[in-house]
Amino acid sequence: MSSLVAAEAYRYRKMARLCEGHGRLLDIGCARVANPYLRNREIVGLDQRHAETPENYTAMVVGDAADLPRPFEPGSFDCLVAGEILEHLEDPLGFLRGCFATLRPGGTLVLSTPNPNSPMEQLLTITLSRRYFYAPAHVSLYPQRWLIRMLEIAGFENVELYSGGVPIPGLGLVPFPRAWCHQTIARATKP
Repeated sequence: MSSLVAAEAYRYRKMARLCEGHGRLLDIGCARVANPYLRNREIVGLDQRHAETPENYTAMVVGDAADLPRPFEPGSFDCLVAGEILEHLEDPLGFLRGCFATLRPGGTLVLSTPNPNSPMEQLLTITLSRRYFYAPAHVSLYPQRWLIRMLEIAGFENVELYSGGVPIPGLGLVPFPRAWCHQTIARATKP
C-alpha cells in the first residue's frame, strides 16, 4: 500500500463502503492512486493517462473526465466514484452532468472534494495567505450547501454528505465532524 493510500485510508474506506452493493463501478481519475478498498463485481478505472490495472480493478481506460459519458455508453455504470476531482475542473457542473449521463437510472455517484470550512482552510482564509494553497491545480472549493445544490442542478437526488476526516500528522485522516472535515464525501442517486 502506498503512503498516500495509507494517509487517506479513512476516506478511501468510507467511499468504498458507500459503493457497496453496486455491480459495475467506474473510478474516475484513479491512475495515480487507485482505491484498494473497492470490492465491486466489476471496477473500471478512467484517467487521462495510461496506468497499469490495479489488482482489484477489471480494466483501466484512457479518457477525459470532462467528456463523460465518452468513452462509454450513456447509462453503462451502476456507480461512479470521483475522489478529489471536482476541485480541479473548470466546468464542474458539466462534469456532474456527464456523471449523471454515465449512470444507469437508480445509480449512485460517490465523490470527495476539499471542504473550504475545514480549520486549516479557515485559518488560511482569515490570514489571506497566498503562499499555501491546498494544491496549485485546484480551481475552486465547494461549501457543503453549494455542493448539494450543484448535484441537484445536475439532476441528482437523495444527496447525503459525510466527513472525510481531518489529517493528523503521523496518523493520516481520522474521524472529524462533517461540517469542519478536511474533505467532504457526497453520495447522490440518479432517479
